[in-house]
Amino acid sequence: MPLFRSAILAALAALLALPAAQAQELVLETDERRIYAIEGEFEFYREMLESAITDEGMVINAVGRIAEMLDRTGGDLGDAKALYLHGESVEFCSAIYSRRMMEADPHSIVFCPYVIAIYELAAEPGTVYIGYQRVPIVGDEGARKALQDVEDLLDRVVNNAMAF
Repeated sequence: MPLFRSAILAALAALLALPAAQAQELVLETDERRIYAIEGEFEFYREMLESAITDEGMVINAVGRIAEMLDRTGGDLGDAKALYLHGESVEFCSAIYSRRMMEADPHSIVFCPYVIAIYELAAEPGTVYIGYQRVPIVGDEGARKALQDVEDLLDRVVNNAMAF
C-alpha cells in the first residue's frame, strides 16, 4: 500500500507542476470575423493550432508570415512601427467538408481554402489572438448546411487549439 500511495502522490505532484489552463475569451464577433484571445506564449498556441488542424485530418497548405512581411516593408512605406510581435495566417482545407460544400453549390469554391490567423499585438505582449473570417451562410438549404458545417469546423479548430 505505501508504494501505491507514493505513486498517487507523485502523480498529483506532476499534475500540480503543469501550467494552469488559461481562459479563452471571444473578443470580437461580427458577421465577417470571429476572434478569440488567450494569455500565453505565441509559439505554444501556434503549435496547438497546427495540432488542432491535423487532428481533424487536414493538412496545412501554406503559412503566411504576415508580421514578418509588415516588419520588412514598413520602413519602405514610411512607417517602421511594429504592429505585431508575431502574426501568421494558416491556410488549410478539408477534402470532406469542401467536397460537401461544393457539391451543394459549385460556386462555393470561393470559400476554400480555409484560413485561421494567429497573432500577438506589439501593444499587448502575452495575449495571443486566434481568429478567422466567418463563412457566409448562403444559398439553398443544402448549401447553407454545408457552409455552416465549415463554420463549425473553423470554430472547433480554434477552440481546440486554445483548450490546451
